Parts: sequence; C-alpha cells; structure tokens
Amino acid sequence: HLVPDDPSGWYDGGAPLEVTEALAFTDVPYDFTGPSPIADLPAPQPFEVLFEPGDLPQCPDWATTPELPREISGIVTIFPRLYYKTDGCDGDEEKYYESYFVQDATGGVFVLGDSKVAHFDAGDRVEMTVRGIANRFDLAMVTVHDVTTIQRGPEPIYYEIPDDSLGVSDIALVRRVEGEVVTVKDTFGAFQLETDDGTRFDVALDVDLNRRGIDYPVGSRIIVTGPVLYSFSVFSIVVMQIGQVEVISTGD
Repeated sequence: HLVPDDPSGWYDGGAPLEVTEALAFTDVPYDFTGPSPIADLPAPQPFEVLFEPGDLPQCPDWATTPELPREISGIVTIFPRLYYKTDGCDGDEEKYYESYFVQDATGGVFVLGDSKVAHFDAGDRVEMTVRGIANRFDLAMVTVHDVTTIQRGPEPIYYEIPDDSLGVSDIALVRRVEGEVVTVKDTFGAFQLETDDGTRFDVALDVDLNRRGIDYPVGSRIIVTGPVLYSFSVFSIVVMQIGQVEVISTGD
C-alpha cells in the first residue's frame, strides 16, 4: 500500500521576526527654515491662547495677536499619532489623536492634530500656516494650523545628546540618551533609564506600542532618540516607533 510522504522536510520552521520600524537619524543640524523660523513664533504666556485676527472663537479667555498667521516649515520628528488631552474653551476637554512635533534650524514646536489618520510620516518635511498657538503648563503648542505642503522623505531626524537632565530648553527638540533601564514600565508605558554619570531620563512609550506589549526590562541597556514632551511636570522622551530605540543588551 502507499505510504504518504513525510512533509516535515518540505519547509523549515522559520524564525521569529520583530518589526523594526527603521528610522534615520543624524547629528548634523538642519540648515533651513520656512518664511518664519519656528523660534520666531509668538510665545504665549502660561495658559494664554492666541489666534490670528478675525479667527477668534467665541471664548472669553482667548485673544488675538497681529503676530499670526505665520508660515513655517519643519521636519516631522515623530510618527503623528501622539494622543494629547487638553482644555478647550471654558475648560471643556479636548482630545487630539494625531499630534506631533516639527523642527527646523532654529527650534521645534508641538502641534496638535485631531485626525485619527496620519497623512505624513516621521522624516517628512511639512509646510504649514500657524493660525493659533497656546501655552499649557509651560508647553507651547500649535492649536490651529493648515498643512499646505508635504515633501515626502524620509529625511534624517536631527538629534542632540543632552549634557544634563532635561529641562524647558529641551521641549519639542529631539534628544538621544544611552543608559540602563532602572524602573519597570508602568501601565501608561513610562519608565526611566540612567546614564553612566547617574542622570535619569524619563521615557514615554506611545499607547499603541504599550498595547503591543513592547517592553524593555530593568537592566537592559538601550539608546533612545525622540522629541521631548513636557506633561504633568515631567520631561519625557516620546517613543512612537520601536525604531527610536536601539537595544544594546537585555536585562537577562
């Protein structure tokens, strides 16, 4: 009688693969700005919200400024999927699902986005008209804008290595740190790493990465690169893609 062939030799078991989400970084500073450098955007006072004249919503605590609108250009420095919740008019809660950072030769800025679909990617260059800007707990943010041009990249994302712990001057700029993970990731995806000189840095994983179970155990040595967000009195390096993290060694 016929004996069926053993199929085990027809293929191998394969190997587990991890999505890399590769990103290009550079330590060469940007050499461009838009018509208005990002550093020249109006600087609202704490809790102040400013709009261009003629574009002011009906809100008693908001104001206009002749310094808006402004045309800026910058490299998108994270995948535009950052969830951010802030106060709207009369204290109403507003949620933004597509927030991101842009940076040019003069600085960076946080941009609120309210779409759940990303229209561009990290490393793309965008031009936008800024029509509203606010300051929430010392975090300056573009609240109203129109993206006018998207130049597909990806272009390398410029980073600097901080000399000390993060502060106000680091907000919205890309920083790179290398160190050992010293705390267990909390339920929100936040953990700390410590550099060789004993400085601790906060890292915040995106909610999607956290949901996927991405984790860096205590004792792991990693390099993290990303823009700095100031929220709840903490300066954190934001990680939206695992390509922002290079694992040097695990904590096993």
